[in-house]
Amino acid sequence: MKFCSLSSSSYANCVVVQDENTCILIDCGLRKRDIKPFLDSVGLTPGDIDAVLITHSHNDHVYGLKHLLAEKNMPVYSTGGIFKELTSTYTFKKTPNLYALNQEQEERINSMRVTPFRLSHDVETIGFMIGSGSRKLGFLTDTGFVPEDCLEALHSVNYLYIEANHDFEMYKYSAKPYYVKKRNLGPQGHLSNDQCGQALKAMGLKKCELVVLAHLSEDDNEPNKALETVRGYLPRQINLVAAPARTPGGWSDLIGK
Repeated sequence: MKFCSLSSSSYANCVVVQDENTCILIDCGLRKRDIKPFLDSVGLTPGDIDAVLITHSHNDHVYGLKHLLAEKNMPVYSTGGIFKELTSTYTFKKTPNLYALNQEQEERINSMRVTPFRLSHDVETIGFMIGSGSRKLGFLTDTGFVPEDCLEALHSVNYLYIEANHDFEMYKYSAKPYYVKKRNLGPQGHLSNDQCGQALKAMGLKKCELVVLAHLSEDDNEPNKALETVRGYLPRQINLVAAPARTPGGWSDLIGK
């Protein structure tokens, strides 16, 4: 199993996860003009995608879904609550094939095992544990804190894609309105660099080979700051990188080689 970020920021979020038999997207916030070129840059087309997982209904995570489904009417997986928010906001040319997931219950998507878990955001939001063979990927973004059950569930992952949204010191001087700052710094907002590092330390990560920092704020964070802060909480043998904001990153199996 390998994965690759296509975009990771408040502009758009989209990640590919692939094994020998199955290829899924987690979220599709890409603009229509970016979907095919970004997939092409990592050797894929919309026709290669078998399913889409949706974490929540915010625009930067679902904007491009209707355009992707116009290319191929593939199944979409999320919770019933997230689907209700999604379909009340967006219209689709064809009725999408929506499959509701239950919290902490494993679902098979071809050769992959997908287990959703609840996060803490200002709309219903989920993260995922994705398994293929003996390998596991934890996916965790858009949450004000990491729930205790997630810390326990993710300690055995081989790979982790996790939010490090903002640097707290930079955020104190942010030009964002007060209500936005209050939301993003609160329990239904986004993880700071230090919160991300503290969560990783609490997980233990005995088997983890790679951590990818995601959803970095383009205004209130810097990749080097995020990497330096989080590195202080991680064992040195774990590879650590930051996902690019608006362009595809590298495949996980090539990082560190």
